[in-house]
Amino acid sequence: MNTKNQNTDTVTLFVKLFVKTESNEKAKQALLADVHGAWSEEGNYKMELYDAAEKPNGLYLFERWKNQAALENHFKQPYTVGAFDLQKADLVKPIEMNYLTDLWPVNETLKKEEHRALTTLIVPFEVKPGNGPQIIELFEKFVPLVRQEQGNVEFSFHSVKGNDNLFVLYERWETQQNLEAHNKLETTAELVDNVGKLINGTVLGSVLFVKDISE
Repeated sequence: MNTKNQNTDTVTLFVKLFVKTESNEKAKQALLADVHGAWSEEGNYKMELYDAAEKPNGLYLFERWKNQAALENHFKQPYTVGAFDLQKADLVKPIEMNYLTDLWPVNETLKKEEHRALTTLIVPFEVKPGNGPQIIELFEKFVPLVRQEQGNVEFSFHSVKGNDNLFVLYERWETQQNLEAHNKLETTAELVDNVGKLINGTVLGSVLFVKDISE
């Protein structure tokens, strides 16, 4: 099984912020400034801001950086400092920074992307202790199949650094109809059933049906 990420310099982040109700708009504006600033940075490959209807006070960032030096430079920018300043009075708890290891993509050349708002799902999984290798094996077989489906733009699976039981699936589709067609496939139903046996909670309960609000 090849789970070694070949893009060893690339830094991938999944960031969660839980905002006080009265600070929601302020937080969105601060994070949009951070996202738009990041797009101008050479070392930024991708940065997107999402919200989710089922979690009205949750905001989420998915980011890719050329290397750690590019990310450290980003942290020094005034728009990034402004986003971190939300922790002073506008969040219900500190920003959660999840550093991801790219299990798939493997052997892909990552580069700067022009932003496009697409149909997106982010699925953080917490597996029961000891089930990490099994879920990795399931996705190793599943990821190549999905990437061949009509309308799939990205389907990436990651482990979370520092916790062997946490994983993040990130998928993007051209249209909602493409995603719905994917969800009706027998291979998808089989994966959902197998994953459900390995994780805490349910697969559906883990899914974040996010909306890209990066613009």
